[in-house]
Amino acid sequence: MSVTIKDVAKAANVSVATVSRVLNKHSNVSEEAYERVTKVMEQLGYSPNHLGRDLRKSETKRILAITASAEQSFYSEVLRGMEEAAFAQGYDVLFAATRDDPKHEMHLLNMLFSHSVDGAVLLGAKQDAATISKLAENHNIALCLERMEGCNVLTVTIDNVKAGKDAVSYLIGKGHRRIGLISTETRSQSSVDREKGYRLALEEHGIPYDEELVYLGSYETESGTTGCKYLLGLDDPPTAIFAISDMIAIGAMNYAISKGVNIGKDVIFFGFDNIAYSHIFVPHLSTVEQPCYAQGKLVIEKLIENMKSGIPDKSIYMLPHSLVLRESTGD
Repeated sequence: MSVTIKDVAKAANVSVATVSRVLNKHSNVSEEAYERVTKVMEQLGYSPNHLGRDLRKSETKRILAITASAEQSFYSEVLRGMEEAAFAQGYDVLFAATRDDPKHEMHLLNMLFSHSVDGAVLLGAKQDAATISKLAENHNIALCLERMEGCNVLTVTIDNVKAGKDAVSYLIGKGHRRIGLISTETRSQSSVDREKGYRLALEEHGIPYDEELVYLGSYETESGTTGCKYLLGLDDPPTAIFAISDMIAIGAMNYAISKGVNIGKDVIFFGFDNIAYSHIFVPHLSTVEQPCYAQGKLVIEKLIENMKSGIPDKSIYMLPHSLVLRESTGD
């Protein structure tokens, strides 16, 4: 059986309270008692139950990061930023994926409710805005990457509307007026915002919105393939295609290549996220780069500030994006 705090107290001939004060490094312990207790702990091989002690103190120095999937490669940079910012302040980050299941997300959030973690960051929340806002009234919660319309909670993201608009405006600037859009049936806020940016760019340049040029599928590469097949099969196909994610764009380019399309000349493509595959795939994909590391770092810094503040910050922080131009747009 493992050695308990009571065993240490008995062997050192002190009270359990004295052992507890030694463990918690309180100053009101005599030097003689401190030395005796620490010597007994070493002799008995006593290992403090940090989890139990942390729960009693309502502080675990742990933050839970919840994503919808573990397969999105750009999460790795976000998590690196989170982990480094957390470690710098004595915290650890625990990572878990929901597999797009709202019930599983709520199950994971039970770690927050039971004080097994001090805070939680949602990277693509599955609950609705009202639920997240309500939970944030009593718990340290933040959103990262994906904002939620009407959600009153600390959020770190980019301006996806402007990013989508900038990408499509670039395509228009290269002389293209029939521009296809491949987006998703899943109405995540980033998808909606990037679509809005697409429409705003067309409007700003006097190009009518044509619903025929829009294909909605999934985030999978195969959806990009299907979407490109649909768009290039139109009687008047687009000469440029904007996809709301790089994986979708790569699937689209795969189909175009299989049909002998000269990418960068016959049809140009623009993606979103600047994942590793975007500059591995040939031709290299032009894309929107969001500062993943910086978003992860900032959300942890702001969340820890909230943990220590009596007035939590529930602002939306939008970090700058950039356009990365490569062969798929003829650059």
